[in-house]
Amino acid sequence: MTQSDGKILSVELAFIISCGMLGVGMLTLPRTITDNINSPDGWIILIFNGIIIGLFLYLLVFLLKKHQVSDYYTYMEEAFGKWLSKILGFVIVIYFIGVASFEVLAMSEMVRFYLMENTPVEVVILSLILTSVHLLTGKIKAIAKVCVFFLPLTIVIVLLIYLLSLRVVDLKNLQPVLGNGILPVIKDMGAGHLYFFGVELFIFLFGLVKNQNKIKNGILIGFFIPVILYVITYVLVVATLTVPEVKSVTWPTISFIQSFEVKGIFIERLELFLLITWILQFFCTHSIYFYFAAEGLTKIFRNSYTTNLIVLVPVIFLLAKIPKNTVEIFKMSDVLGYVFPFILFALPILTFLIVQVKRGKRSG
Repeated sequence: MTQSDGKILSVELAFIISCGMLGVGMLTLPRTITDNINSPDGWIILIFNGIIIGLFLYLLVFLLKKHQVSDYYTYMEEAFGKWLSKILGFVIVIYFIGVASFEVLAMSEMVRFYLMENTPVEVVILSLILTSVHLLTGKIKAIAKVCVFFLPLTIVIVLLIYLLSLRVVDLKNLQPVLGNGILPVIKDMGAGHLYFFGVELFIFLFGLVKNQNKIKNGILIGFFIPVILYVITYVLVVATLTVPEVKSVTWPTISFIQSFEVKGIFIERLELFLLITWILQFFCTHSIYFYFAAEGLTKIFRNSYTTNLIVLVPVIFLLAKIPKNTVEIFKMSDVLGYVFPFILFALPILTFLIVQVKRGKRSG
């Protein structure tokens, strides 16, 4: 599907965005959101946030098309000048490195907890990083192919597991809807935005999409696939485990799968399928952010992409080793959550306004 000229299709953009979003969020979002709002209304927050961000994406596509952005780093240089754009670009790269480290760290914690308790966490982390390096030598083409292959597999397995779980789901646990009123939901809408990590990546892929007339559809489809899965996951997990139990477990989605058995098939416990599937998804998300970190350094410093891949291996590894427990891991995600709105919302709008003014003065 990928084009020989280095361009990707809008459908491949959709797959990359979805895989970039479906990392640790699916496994932890019921706990984080429920813990923040202390009610079963988190699905409303996810829907509201999804609609708001979806509308903003629609606007952002219009703005990027209006200025015919082919490379976002060059676009920032037009707005902010050479040196300030490099500083902003480096902040973005640090964010990419942080997310790549967070994903590999969260995956290693999950693997240690459920699969390989006695395996040193360093081995798990380094294995995923080095495997990613092998994939990333093929750049965005290789990433697109892997996402196109893995995402449908992920969706099919997850939905099949969810379908088998319906007999233990009790929707009464989601009642009363808005029992505390609408204000707590509005107040805590920020609790859901962490799980939209990945959608901001389209800004940096915008100029690489071959069929620009379909780019809006690719972005919105890629965004709403995870949003729909998030809402389904939240409803099923909270309806099965109840709010107090969801707040007390680290990986509520896995605990939800462990709460039921399916008789008559060769494996009665289905969490193994989810774990294996999500290791692949962690790999995709980590690789995508790893790629954007290396490519970003190449754009900023005009050096070798391969060199940046090699340099980032110890950087990501050491950063992933800083948090010592689950609490510190999720504190790391909170820090990244402060940068995410800046990259997706503030910076593109500010850049557009400055470029618009500059181009207006030149044309005037």
